[in-house]
Amino acid sequence: MKKLLVVRNDKLGDLILILPALKLIKTSCVDIQIDCLLDKKYSEISSITKYIDNTIYDDRNLVSVINDENYDFSISFYSSFTIGYKLWLSNISKRYAPATKLAQIFYNRKVKQNRSFSLKSEYEYNNNLAEFFLKDNFYKISSVDNVCISLNERSISNNEKIIVFVHPFTGGSSKTLSGDDFVRLCFELNKHVDCKFILHCEIDDYNKCQKLVEKSGGLDMSIINPTNSLIEMYKNINSCDLFIAGSTGPLHVAASLNKKTVGFYPSKRSSTLVRWDTINDRKNKLTYSDTGNDKDFIKVDLKKIANEIRRNLLNQL
Repeated sequence: MKKLLVVRNDKLGDLILILPALKLIKTSCVDIQIDCLLDKKYSEISSITKYIDNTIYDDRNLVSVINDENYDFSISFYSSFTIGYKLWLSNISKRYAPATKLAQIFYNRKVKQNRSFSLKSEYEYNNNLAEFFLKDNFYKISSVDNVCISLNERSISNNEKIIVFVHPFTGGSSKTLSGDDFVRLCFELNKHVDCKFILHCEIDDYNKCQKLVEKSGGLDMSIINPTNSLIEMYKNINSCDLFIAGSTGPLHVAASLNKKTVGFYPSKRSSTLVRWDTINDRKNKLTYSDTGNDKDFIKVDLKKIANEIRRNLLNQL
C-alpha cells in the first residue's frame, strides 16, 4: 500500500474544500493510505469522512513523525514556508504543491495555478492538483462528484416547521451581513414559510446571538448549544433543512453534507463567491455578493433574496 501525506493545516473551510480532491485520489488509487497534516482541533475529521485515514499535527517532532511513517508522497494544498521546509527535511521522495510563493523551493513536483486570480473555485484548484499527482504517478483518473460526507438524512413531515440554521458571525477575515440584517432576513423568510430559526455560532459568539434573539420578537428563534467538537457540529448541522451564513467554515460543513445553503460573500477578489464556492449540488445553493460600500458588513437586497430563497430552496422541501 502506498502512503500519501496531504497538508491543509489552516482553517476549517479550507480543510473541507480538499475533500473532493481526496475522494478523487481514493477512488483512483484503491491501494493508497491518506494521512492529513491539519490543525489539531479538526482531528475528528478522520472519523467523519472515509477519505482521510489518519491525522498528524505540526510540532517540534513533525520531521521525525513523517520519517517514521515512510510516506511515498506528499501534497501540500496549503504551503507555508515552515511546513515546506519540514517536508524537505523528511524522506518523502515526491513532494507536490502549487508553484506559489517562496515555499515552492521545497517541492520537487509543482504546478502553476495562479490561485490569487480567483478564476475558479478553491476545490477546483485542489482537484487540479490531485489530478496532476495522479497523472504523474500513472494512475487512471476516476470521475467522481463532490459530495463527500453522508449522515442520516432528516425527513420532514407535513406538519413540521422548516429548520433554518443561521450563522450570523464569522471568525475569519471575510465580512458578512450584520446581525440585524440576518434577523431581518429571517423576518422576510417567515412571511410565507413557517420556519424554526436556530442561530449557529462559536462558543465566543453565544452572548452576541442572545442579543439577536431579543430582537426577533414574533419569530421562533433559539440558539444552538455551541461545541468545540467537529463531530457534534456535523450532527447539529445535519439536523437543518437550510443553512445561511457568510463565507465561513460551518457553511462549508453544511455543503459537504449536501445541505441547502445560502452564502454571502465580499466583492474582494480573494474572497469572492467564485473562489470560495461550496461543494454541494448546484441546485442546493444560492450565493450572493456584496452590493454595498459598507466597510464592515455585506449589504444586499434582503427582500429580493428572501423571495429567491423561498422560490428556489424552501419550496422544494
